[in-house]
Amino acid sequence: MSERMKRHLTKDDIVILVRGKEIDLKSSIKVSFANIINELIESESSSAKEVLGDWVENPRLRVAKYLKGIRKREGFTQLQVCQKLKIQQANLSKMESGERPVPKNLIGKISKLYNIRKKMLMEKYNRP
Repeated sequence: MSERMKRHLTKDDIVILVRGKEIDLKSSIKVSFANIINELIESESSSAKEVLGDWVENPRLRVAKYLKGIRKREGFTQLQVCQKLKIQQANLSKMESGERPVPKNLIGKISKLYNIRKKMLMEKYNRP
């Protein structure tokens, strides 16, 4: 293990690259990443599921977490999305919690609304 990995990481050690370019992250997010990485380093037997939860290994929960995250990133409320998609809020809530899959007839509409690839909403492409 390198000298750098033997000490605890701090927020100053965290750099995230997207397509080769560094993105700015809030200090609190960098601290969270550093804590997770330190936990993994200290406990080599920890699995991703133990650290991050059940959603890591469950395709439906992975889609649900992505769906909720993309909505929040775009700054929409559930109500706004439901009005645009012409669906009931209870249905979107269940999709975002993983209680139900994203119906095939909504995948195209949602991908267009958020400008994302359709396969990001399909469980068969979101397997660990």
